[in-house]
Amino acid sequence: MKKTVFISLFILPLLSVNAQNREIKLDYEDRPATAGWWKDNNQVKFSLDERKKNQYALSSEVCLHVRWDSIPAGRTNVWFTDLKIDSLANPVMDDVRRAFGSKLWLSFWCNAGNGDTLWVQPLLLTRGHKGKWGAKKRMPVSSSEWVFIKFNLAELEYAKWGTGPEMPNLTSDEIRCFEVGLLNGNSSSKGFIDARFDDVMISNYEPFARKEKKKK
Repeated sequence: MKKTVFISLFILPLLSVNAQNREIKLDYEDRPATAGWWKDNNQVKFSLDERKKNQYALSSEVCLHVRWDSIPAGRTNVWFTDLKIDSLANPVMDDVRRAFGSKLWLSFWCNAGNGDTLWVQPLLLTRGHKGKWGAKKRMPVSSSEWVFIKFNLAELEYAKWGTGPEMPNLTSDEIRCFEVGLLNGNSSSKGFIDARFDDVMISNYEPFARKEKKKK
């Protein structure tokens, strides 16, 4: 069972702090309410999958299932939802944000299930979301098997989407919100997205995949 510190904000993350390494993780073990989460259209659905066969590791009890049924023809490269880590925007988290420093990583486990390939893209925002920067790098997810994806946020190039400087300043503590944008691709041969996510995390250290082997 994972130890969770509950923080009352958009999503209840797991916060781990020790003398050096820091992380905030969304493991969905707390079964967050998904009704108010942003989505591009009503065909996008969120659910918490508790089936053991669909977890990426033996220790995991639940993962997030994101499904977009009946993608209309011509709707390509659509940012149809995002996974948010917004807890550092809370003023009570100012000291925690400063302790994270500037060497930030965004990582998560995911798979494409039985659906079309989707693309994942990091997004950085200031408190209040006036400053927005989208990473120019996107990564495809096409495997039905769980894969581990990580981004070194300091090494990415960004496009400015809001106010502020051309590039986000990770050496200060102005970046408070981190998102994983989910997009569909240039084609939709199957006509739907069927993705799963777990352990969405920001950290001040490079994470590595430590997937537990499932029993056969």
